[in-house]
Amino acid sequence: MGKHDEVPNQVFIGAPWKTVRQKYEWAISELKKSFPLSFVIVGRDNEQDAKELLEIIKEKLLSSSYAVFDATGGNANVSLEYGFAEASEIPRALYLNIHKAGHRSSKDLPIIADLAGKKRMHYTQKARLKSLLSTFANDHPYAKRFERFLLQKFKRAKKGTKHRMRTLALKVIHCLDDKVKVRREDIVQQLLADHSIYKRPEIEEMLQRLHQVGLIECSVGRFSDVFIR
Repeated sequence: MGKHDEVPNQVFIGAPWKTVRQKYEWAISELKKSFPLSFVIVGRDNEQDAKELLEIIKEKLLSSSYAVFDATGGNANVSLEYGFAEASEIPRALYLNIHKAGHRSSKDLPIIADLAGKKRMHYTQKARLKSLLSTFANDHPYAKRFERFLLQKFKRAKKGTKHRMRTLALKVIHCLDDKVKVRREDIVQQLLADHSIYKRPEIEEMLQRLHQVGLIECSVGRFSDVFIR
């Protein structure tokens, strides 16, 4: 797999699994409400061995448009992932929790030597982490394309309509989170069951509009596939 397989809105998150991951999961759940980015965190389940996990991490890194790494606790796996991203020339950022409590449960060094000279973004609480990720998301090329689309298509719409269409567009895109492609009809059915009570015509129209501006790719027909582009 090479960079030509990049998913334009996918962002890889490399963070210590036991001590920091929960903060990122919370922040990501909040960011999904406002941004069309797919943040991917890879972790080991009970059936994965180290070799399999490494291959999954490499695959997700190589298909990501950007990578964010958290150096809190000097986690060796994060250092390895950062080095792979650097060698593969994947755009990347390094975050670090500087709150003392964030280091108490770790027996590792405060920061791995390989990362000590790298520029880092500091945070203490998860609210600050969310703020850093929000700033990052605002500047992401795919998010900028998304905002231009909304401005062009719904500039003259009423406030309530703008909010509804923005939410629908985000929901369509997030149906593709961490997936190479999804059947068009599966997206429609998922959104028809949404508590916001979307109707098929407006879902189909949104799919068409997102396709027309190049945010997604989908062909005509109920059984066509949809993917991010």
